[in-house]
Amino acid sequence: MQKLQNRNGSGVVTVPKNFLDRDGLLDEDGEPDESHLTVDRLGERAYFVRVCDGDIPELHECEVIQRVAAERMLEEDVFGRRQGE
Repeated sequence: MQKLQNRNGSGVVTVPKNFLDRDGLLDEDGEPDESHLTVDRLGERAYFVRVCDGDIPELHECEVIQRVAAERMLEEDVFGRRQGE
């Protein structure tokens, strides 16, 4: 679990190095490269962090958001109730 830290009044959190390595975001010395990131607030206490390689797609265009939305739809009936309620 990461800890939210204060840096000049803004919250800062680190991304685990193994995640950065898996996504090719470390330089040849194993240090984080100079990538740009964007943070979107999804709702209360929920944030979505993305590496920006140019244009930033709308959230609804992101594959992971589409997958979560589809999973949520599959859990609900035609009236929006969760299965089993």
